[in-house]
Amino acid sequence: MIFEIIRTILHYGLHFLAPILLGYLFWRKNWKLASLLMIGTMVIDIDHLLATPIFDPNRCSVGFHPLHTVWAALIYLGIWFLPSWKLKAVAVGCLFHLFTDSVDCYLGGLKPNLTLTMSCDKNEFLSDLNEDLPINSGYQRSIERKLLQ
Repeated sequence: MIFEIIRTILHYGLHFLAPILLGYLFWRKNWKLASLLMIGTMVIDIDHLLATPIFDPNRCSVGFHPLHTVWAALIYLGIWFLPSWKLKAVAVGCLFHLFTDSVDCYLGGLKPNLTLTMSCDKNEFLSDLNEDLPINSGYQRSIERKLLQ
């Protein structure tokens, strides 16, 4: 539950707040317009309308939707080489959008592994991410076992 909340805040923070920072860093003179152009690249999510269901929190957008593919990324990269700073801002916004969705896909893949389980036979809490790292007093024994291997 907490992980999903953090994942959602990070995802939408990267979509809506990071473009403001990027606009300020790269186009300081026109940072407000650059930021709006980059935030406006959220329009590439229109390709979600082609999918059923339209929104699936467990589906990775990157590589699934047409405007979230490598081919689309190559077009966005090509736009970056055009001489207009406004088009560069759009290209950066689209590429950063794909980066943001990639981060979300990565975090979505971590979700099943971030649960804590209890091993009844050893009475130790174990993290699924690293079964050799108990959280309670069995920690020392697991280190000793690792050193002896």
